[in-house]
Amino acid sequence: MIRELRLRNFKCFDQLALTFSDVNILTGLNGMGKSTILQSILLLAQSNKSIESEHMLKLKGEYVNLGTGQDVLCEKADEDEIGITVQIDNNCFTLLSGYIPEADALPVEIFDVKGDRGMFQRLSGYLFYLSAYRIEPQFLYRIENEKELMERYFGKNGEYAIQYLKMHGSEEVRNPALMSENGETITDQVRKWLDLISPGVSPVININMSSRTAELLYEYIEDREKTNSYKSVNTGFGITYVLPVVVMLISAKPGDIIIIENPEAHIHPRGQRMLGELIAEVGAGGVQVIIETHSDHILNGIRVAVKRGRLRPEQTGLFFFYKDTKNAFMHKVMCPKLDQNGRLDTWPEGFFDEWDNALLELL
Repeated sequence: MIRELRLRNFKCFDQLALTFSDVNILTGLNGMGKSTILQSILLLAQSNKSIESEHMLKLKGEYVNLGTGQDVLCEKADEDEIGITVQIDNNCFTLLSGYIPEADALPVEIFDVKGDRGMFQRLSGYLFYLSAYRIEPQFLYRIENEKELMERYFGKNGEYAIQYLKMHGSEEVRNPALMSENGETITDQVRKWLDLISPGVSPVININMSSRTAELLYEYIEDREKTNSYKSVNTGFGITYVLPVVVMLISAKPGDIIIIENPEAHIHPRGQRMLGELIAEVGAGGVQVIIETHSDHILNGIRVAVKRGRLRPEQTGLFFFYKDTKNAFMHKVMCPKLDQNGRLDTWPEGFFDEWDNALLELL
């Protein structure tokens, strides 16, 4: 689990330190620094091998493309160097890179390791990421080779989650918080949670190995009857968009780190709340989840899970990013805390308060 992250002269932050928990929600207005946090972690993950072998920090790679040195050096930096420190469990890794304005790979000047070096070398093996640009309804999808799929490589857009569900859906879930007494498979859990997000929906997947394509269809359970199977292009956009999110969360095992951007996209508020509850359940089972979101419904799903005792308050981390207009418009973060009833100890201005603001104008 990532316990702490410290940034120095990285994008919009000249200095920043964050302490993470099991379930972490990053929110705030657009352009406040949420994505910067995710990018710093993903940058280390895509550079872990090149840091060790070539002493280079790769700004362009498997997870993110951050441009060149001049795109990542903080505008208010006093020095031409970038620092990232991450604590994973009891192991601390500190990186300090040089600055080359036009380069998409920066020289690593210092890489200090306190603890198990192998933990950093394996980072890309237990970190899983879904970007905001996920798969959309299509007639056919590409498929991946089996070796990559066994390691749960879904692609950053979730394009291989469909194939994984077809080929590995019969395996039992490995997250103890999702297990039932009778045992349930990944497919069972995916159907259960999709039904909560969009009632009655159930995916049907066909794989054609000769053409190396996957076909995604959906059928609906109406009372005790099944409908015909409908192609994804003839079904609600949001169902396909959220499918990789659900598959990634349910297939995760304790020790994994999951990063997802805007999991709520194209989902009805009721479904977003259910998605929040799923995120809480997964985090309670030993999987670290880091979410960037604008959805108060996702937050409320997590709050409900805390009140029901499914997740302890101290297992949650809430991060509200904003600009301090009283301090040279510096990018900062506040961290409201949840109690055992799912209530927050403080509610900063701009923190999921637009409903109340609009309601006051309507009254």
